[in-house]
Amino acid sequence: MSSSILTLESLVGRMERLPFSGIHKKVFGLSAAGYLFDAYDMALLSFIMPALSKDLNLSAVQTGLVFSVSFLGMLCGALLGGTLSDHLGRLKVFKYTLLIFSFATAITGLVQSYEALLVLRFITGFGLGGEQPVVFTYVSEMVPNQYRGRLNGLTEAMWGFGMLLAAGVTFFIVPVYGWRWAFFAGILPACLIWYFRLGIPESPRWFMIKGQHHDAERQLELIEKEVEKELGKSLPEPKPVDKIHTEKGVKFSVLFRPLYSKRTIMLWLLWFCALFGYWGLNTWLPTLLKQAGYSMYASIGYVFIMNTVWVPSGILGSYLSDRIGRKYPIVFYLVFAGITTLVYGWALTQQLPLGIMLSCGIAAVLFMAGAFAVIYAYTPENYPTEVRGTGTGTANGWGRIGGMIAPTVVGYLYPIIGLYFTLGAVASAFVLAAIVVAMLGTETKGKNLEAISQH
Repeated sequence: MSSSILTLESLVGRMERLPFSGIHKKVFGLSAAGYLFDAYDMALLSFIMPALSKDLNLSAVQTGLVFSVSFLGMLCGALLGGTLSDHLGRLKVFKYTLLIFSFATAITGLVQSYEALLVLRFITGFGLGGEQPVVFTYVSEMVPNQYRGRLNGLTEAMWGFGMLLAAGVTFFIVPVYGWRWAFFAGILPACLIWYFRLGIPESPRWFMIKGQHHDAERQLELIEKEVEKELGKSLPEPKPVDKIHTEKGVKFSVLFRPLYSKRTIMLWLLWFCALFGYWGLNTWLPTLLKQAGYSMYASIGYVFIMNTVWVPSGILGSYLSDRIGRKYPIVFYLVFAGITTLVYGWALTQQLPLGIMLSCGIAAVLFMAGAFAVIYAYTPENYPTEVRGTGTGTANGWGRIGGMIAPTVVGYLYPIIGLYFTLGAVASAFVLAAIVVAMLGTETKGKNLEAISQH
């Protein structure tokens, strides 16, 4: 097929008829691996904060601000990264954001002052925030619709591996070598992932929207040839695709056009509340466990055990998103994330036996993991290709605002109202997010991206 007759409709039809193949596995694997190191970096700060704050003599307020400035960087990165990916392409953005946060993390191991720590955590957060929305936008555009939910969900499930890696590094390295070496540990594998990402294709959908039909055709033909070589036979004829309407004008304004305004409000509230709840609990968890009577390293071990469920729960959530849909699993998971967070707060305040405390914590993590596996798949589906990066990045940015506020709010509330009521405020954020999705969310299961954006 020559580029002169390639249309957006024919491109979508050709991409949607592709079976799940090695090229999709490569796209998924390298995207998921980078996201794993996003999680490693953010979890690492939580795990080593008791040792770091002691070494740098940080107050509780300063500790909260270190977390908050990380989220400020993530907010700026998400807003800029998502928009740049719509202008410059998905690959250019998420290749270099990986380098930014990897090297900033490594340099953090050299800090000697609170001020230097703040600067480096902002830069690290900027790289992290810039990569995350682009990863899920890219995966959404590169795989057929019947695999889209589970692959984005499985990508998000890598967060659990990153958490476990951070806990393991902290548990085994910090006692022997100190907290600085925990920051150095992630630089080499992150650089290897960056190198291997150089060989994956740009999104043909993005090339078409930018009017670069020749590049779209070239990328699509390369993908098709790889799939045909793997199958050992020709691909079937693509099914017809309905006429696709494209959006013109300022990208940010498209988010508030009649078709998308309700989705935008829903996603902004969802992300704000969900990440307020997640980071309100997780940034302070090792410290709260320590203050509840557990040693720092025992606390890290408990968090490690609780997060072993993140990966299987994320896998289950990704499976449900393609089997049942996106909307109702999100609502279910968030409601129970709120309930189990509240129960976990009660278990901590009562200093219940270890088995009971761990069971409550595991339940809370299980429902959070399932929710985020579906949320990350769901968000980029709500927007057309022209503004998918902008829409996903902006929603993610509102989540970063929630995450930025949460550690400081928890640090402020905890001495005043106590652990149980503080975690009650965190739990209520999850429930509010569930209500928003139940009232305003639309179902996207089983539709190609362009069909979703037209209705």
